[in-house]
Amino acid sequence: MNTILKPKALKVGDTIGIISPASPQRDPERLKRSISYLEQKGFTVKLGDSALASYAGYLAGTDQERIHDLEAMFSDTSVDAIFCARGGYGTARMLPYINYDLIAAHPKIFVGFSDTTALQCAIFKKTGLITFSGAMPSVDMADSIDPFTESSLWDILMNTSEKRTIPSQDSFSIQSGYAEGRLICGNLCLIASLCGSEYLPEFNNTILLLEDIGEEQYKIDRLLCQLELNGILSKIKGLLFGQFTPPNNPTTSVPQRDYQDILIEYSQKLNKPCLANVDYGHIAKKLTLPFGINISIDADTKEIILLESPLCS
Repeated sequence: MNTILKPKALKVGDTIGIISPASPQRDPERLKRSISYLEQKGFTVKLGDSALASYAGYLAGTDQERIHDLEAMFSDTSVDAIFCARGGYGTARMLPYINYDLIAAHPKIFVGFSDTTALQCAIFKKTGLITFSGAMPSVDMADSIDPFTESSLWDILMNTSEKRTIPSQDSFSIQSGYAEGRLICGNLCLIASLCGSEYLPEFNNTILLLEDIGEEQYKIDRLLCQLELNGILSKIKGLLFGQFTPPNNPTTSVPQRDYQDILIEYSQKLNKPCLANVDYGHIAKKLTLPFGINISIDADTKEIILLESPLCS
């Protein structure tokens, strides 16, 4: 594993760069409203060249244009943090062509979620940079941001406390026990899609947090099976499940199990500490969490604790 790199804490007055490394904006007005929100919080906002672009229907610019925005924001010394406007699809296409040495030379806060999971996996694997998985401008900040989501976001980006408890009141234990390890968190489908590639982090001594949206139950089973067959689940120290949001129009004609039954089955096979129903996923009330930082989980007390600060002063 690379030496761990921690970005500087964000402070009022800093400049936040916004890029769209995946899909285009469904409604550009949402991004404009989120910029107003960030400005009202006391930040300056700088938009990437293709942040409002659209290419080939489901991409916010060509791969080269989106890579340019990513690298330009990292190399721009006036930019203190980078927020991904939204997810969708497309970050995995960029991974072989990114200049990871440039990112390592300019470590700074990078926030994304959903499809950005692929990019965060690659950045951590190639550079050791701690990134942040959670709230995004066009998704969470365009209108009235959930108070829990807002508090979690700014606390994790601006508070340099060495040790703190992550709110997990809604979680419940599936498998008891205590574990410590580096947090690998994100979208189950995206992590599974990187299996066999050079962009997936090592999973020894890690705690894995997974969520997903729009996948039917048998597909969640298949994706977890893929992680099991690739030896990932046997390597981790503990397992966390966020929210699994069902599809609006399921297509399968066969009866479906409850998501919870599938998660229980895989966690019991592992026989490692496991908490479910963590406030993390494609939901309005969500945690923003540091990807790659040391944490502990106690499935009996339902405690999730950051064991170190994800930021440098």
